[in-house]
Formats: sequence, structure tokens, C-alpha cells
Amino acid sequence: MCDTKHVVLIHGSWGRGEQLAPARAAFEERGYTAHTPTLRHHELPSREGAMKVAALSLRDYSDDLVTFVISLDSPPLLVGHSMGGLLAQLVAVRTHHAGLVAACPAPAAGILAASRTSLRATLPHLLRPRPWTKPWRLPTFEQFRRWAANTQTEEIAREIYDGLVCESGRYVWELLLALPRLSKATVVDFAAVTAPVLVIGAECDRMVPAGVVRRTAARYQHGTSVEIPRSDHMVFSGAALPVTMSYIDDWIARNHVLADRAK
Repeated sequence: MCDTKHVVLIHGSWGRGEQLAPARAAFEERGYTAHTPTLRHHELPSREGAMKVAALSLRDYSDDLVTFVISLDSPPLLVGHSMGGLLAQLVAVRTHHAGLVAACPAPAAGILAASRTSLRATLPHLLRPRPWTKPWRLPTFEQFRRWAANTQTEEIAREIYDGLVCESGRYVWELLLALPRLSKATVVDFAAVTAPVLVIGAECDRMVPAGVVRRTAARYQHGTSVEIPRSDHMVFSGAALPVTMSYIDDWIARNHVLADRAK
């Protein structure tokens, strides 16, 4: 059997794979082969990619990720952040994997998730005509600082923000339809995931309420939830990263995730 221990890190909305470079380096320091794929068209400059991502569905993103995961020579640990946390769950249902980490995940169908901050971030887009056909534009830096990077230093918050691009407006529409289960794109077959699952929340996260984290973990046969103290939504950035990694290290050890394989 292959001895390579793969980790696939999936970025969140407005993001790119390179924004998870610090987390990738942390996993590589631990001996893993870490991958940070960039979602479809997110590699383009924001203005150029805006209309290309506008009508993409979560299913488009998950299809691409499934293709990537099955190309690996052994089942990986799937790690997703924010929208990527939901995508990691959707990919886990369709692939062989060693385990699943969903950090500050967007809600799957049927999970109540709204916070005042998430409503402020999404409502202006949803009130546009035919929002599912339009790109979800970036917030201002000041809004991003308040909403998602509220405990980060100014320098790190600016570094994250400068790498952001437009996101799919259809994704926001699919989230709106998630609670009444009117969008199949956000439906996760929780029973199909039998590997260990870790759902990570953050004490100062203004985007994803703690209840979403707990309810998501409770849906899985082997689900566990933890909370990163004093962290905002960006649990893989700045001072939060080593704390987040310590929780993941402990979970990996306790559940024998990516344990040494027989040669």
C-alpha cells in the first residue's frame, strides 16, 4: 500500500488555495503531503473571474474536488474552511477518505445557521435581481475586518483580504434554500460518512454560530466538535493557526487518522 499521507485543504468563499498556505506548511511539517486546490476560476483576477464564477454551483466545485481526490494514490484527510467546510462534507460522501475536518463550516441543508453578521454579508446580494446569476462581490476591507477577521492583526487581515476574489452568487442562493431543503446542492448524506469527523468552531466567530458547529458534528456517527478560544472565523490564520493545529493533532492521534500503513 502507498505510504503517502495526503491532506486536501479546501478554501472558503472569496478565497484561493494559497490562502491556506500556512496551514499547508503546518501539515507538511508534520510529515503529510498537503494540497491546496483552488476552486474553479478563483485563480483569475477578481474582475476577470467575476462573471465566470457567478453562476457556479456548489456541485460544480464538489465535482472538481471529487475528481482531484480520486486522483490521489491513497485516501486523504479532507479539511475545509467556511464554504470549504461544507464542500469537504459533500466530497466526503462521494470519496474514500481517512477523515474529515470542517472548520467554521457553512451550513448543510436543514441546519439553522443565520447570524446577524452572515445576514449583513449576504442580504445585499440576495436582494439584487436574479442573484443566482450574478457574482457575490467582495465586502470592503472594513467590513471584512469586522465580520471575519475581528481578532486578527491589521497586517494579517490585510494580507488575507488582498488575496480575495469574487464568489459565486448562485452559492449564496443555494445557502438561502438550505434550511427549507429546497436546494439539493447543500444536502449532505451524513450517514454515508463513517470515518472520524471533527467540526471546529471559534469563540469569536461572527459568521458561523456555535450552534451550527455542534449541530453539524451531531449529525455524524463519529462526530466531535471543538471551539478555538479567542479566535475569529479565520482559524487557519495568524495566532489561531497553532491552536487549531493542536486540536487537529489531538483528534488525529485519538482517532488514529492517517495512521501508519503496513508496508
